[in-house]
Amino acid sequence: MWLIWVMAVCRFLTVSIISFLLLSPLVKKQSEITQKPLIILAQDNSLSILLSKDSDYFRKEYPKELRDFSYDLHNKFEVAELSFSNRITNSLPLNFTEKQTDISALFEEVNARYGNRNIGALIIASDGIYNKGSNPFYAAEKIRFPIYTVAMGDTNMPRDLIIKKVICNKSVFLGDKFPIEILIEADKCKNEKSDLQIKKGDEVLSSKNLQFSGDKDFRRIEVMLDAKTKGLQRYKVLLKPVKGENSVLNNFQEFFVDVNDIRQKVVLLYQSPHPDIFAIRQALESSTRYEIETAKLDDFNQQTSKYDLIILDQIPSIQGYSTLTQFTGSTVSLLYILGTETNVNAFNALKTGLTITSEKTNFTETIPYLNETFSLFTLDKDMLELLKNFPPLMSPLGSYQYSPVADILFNQKVGNVSTKNPLVLFFKTQDRKIGIITGENLWKWRLSDYQQKGDYKAFDDLINKIIQYLSLKGDKNFFKVKISNRFPENENVEIDAEVYNESYELINNDDVNITIQDEKNNSYPFVLGKTEKAYYLNAGNFPVGDYTYQAMVKTGKNSYTSKGDFVVTPLNLELLNSVADHNLLYRIAKAHDGEMFYPRDLKGLLKKILEREDIRPVAYDQKRFIDLSGNIWLFLLILTFVSVEWFIRKRSGIY
Repeated sequence: MWLIWVMAVCRFLTVSIISFLLLSPLVKKQSEITQKPLIILAQDNSLSILLSKDSDYFRKEYPKELRDFSYDLHNKFEVAELSFSNRITNSLPLNFTEKQTDISALFEEVNARYGNRNIGALIIASDGIYNKGSNPFYAAEKIRFPIYTVAMGDTNMPRDLIIKKVICNKSVFLGDKFPIEILIEADKCKNEKSDLQIKKGDEVLSSKNLQFSGDKDFRRIEVMLDAKTKGLQRYKVLLKPVKGENSVLNNFQEFFVDVNDIRQKVVLLYQSPHPDIFAIRQALESSTRYEIETAKLDDFNQQTSKYDLIILDQIPSIQGYSTLTQFTGSTVSLLYILGTETNVNAFNALKTGLTITSEKTNFTETIPYLNETFSLFTLDKDMLELLKNFPPLMSPLGSYQYSPVADILFNQKVGNVSTKNPLVLFFKTQDRKIGIITGENLWKWRLSDYQQKGDYKAFDDLINKIIQYLSLKGDKNFFKVKISNRFPENENVEIDAEVYNESYELINNDDVNITIQDEKNNSYPFVLGKTEKAYYLNAGNFPVGDYTYQAMVKTGKNSYTSKGDFVVTPLNLELLNSVADHNLLYRIAKAHDGEMFYPRDLKGLLKKILEREDIRPVAYDQKRFIDLSGNIWLFLLILTFVSVEWFIRKRSGIY
């Protein structure tokens, strides 16, 4: 009988415990956790470290000493090892090959990663040279724990010739001459001689002999080159090394110029000669972007489709005019200039988007004032200042009515009264752009510019921006690939693409394939990823060199192809300055309750950190709730009760 009672109790306890666990009971548990101090060891892994006289030491001995130092820290602290350059990595590679240094990013990363940890100290081993990001001293202001610095590199100025910068236009037109400006720094090269060469391939385009006159000599060299070949052109600037020079890697620099052979074609038509025609032509000829023609309207017999912009000076004219349907019926952009010879009623009949109504055609002097909401292009501050003193134009007097989609650059100011009548405005339709200048005597603006500044630059820039906006046509290709023609070697090659259907709507139903080919004909195929409406590819880093690409997409019955090229250029920022900035490292350490040490005194740094009483473990209580359903002891207890019942039934034959 008692066996039955034992089995009943086992069954009851088993079911009770399981039923209890089905309620998902929680148990509060309190435990004490001790967190070791965290020491963050950050090592500068940039190329400039090896440009000092101790380069052999930093390449061979220092890596082992730093790892031993890190091992000693591990005995008492938790250690986070980082290396930094233009990026942060979780290791100490110590190959000193990175091409940029951003120390400010290190402080931001440390705060983001370890802001809630028990940080004992941050140790930064660097030469203090940075060429990316903000000033590290100010970037470190958010740090609330000690910073120790290890001063690497050499603060002595070595003998060195450096090509600091090459300044040139990124884009020029075929057949033009274009200037380049070369900035050279010579350190401790007094009385030394060198040769400066500019080469394209193996051809020497320019050569100049230099002799330096002081221990710190700066030179600005200007050279004119010819754009003889279209496409992206690579040029090299070389400085012949002097005896005993610290590094010859910074005696060389490449630059690239995109030579374009497509110019915007502009024709300026008139019924009667006017000084405005000459002023506009002179402004456009200051740029190599345009091919300009002038012609009397009656003598003009060209196809309008060959032009990107037609300027109609005071046309339609009161002197009589031919039909303008060859212009208004085309898709070529138009710029109307109104004046005292304009037939205003005939102009209104053209339905340009602007209507001027008056009982009698009169004219008044108008001064321009800027519409602050205009956004099609920008005017520099010098131009805006000069506008205030420009002489007035002669504009039709009347009631101005214009389309609400008009973009107004200048409104008219009559005397001291600012009006809403437009002086310069633009309209854009699906097929073309239209610009209207409602006043004549632009030539007076050009003379005023010269009287105020001694040149015509402001006026010419204004006219060029107006013409540039009107003459640029929209791209109606159904397949567009957007990629820069130049990438620094440390940047990823990124590509965007767009595909349009017959209604010119963005689609991305089909795959876009692209193949990139290097100079050795090695091919790298990719498939662009789909975004919401377009395509994007991050192809990663490519070695320095020239590359071509071909992108293809097949959508419906149509196939589209896009070809192009790009260049991956070497990054030489670390070579432009090899003089260590230990003063910066000292100031950072001093401002954050730390000290500056030298690489051969890492043991002294270890001793200093071990002696600090404020770098110690932190203990805190942690309360948490534990789900009993996963408790191993309850599982074993249930298993025991079930096993006992099973054993009794099996042994005694009770079923």
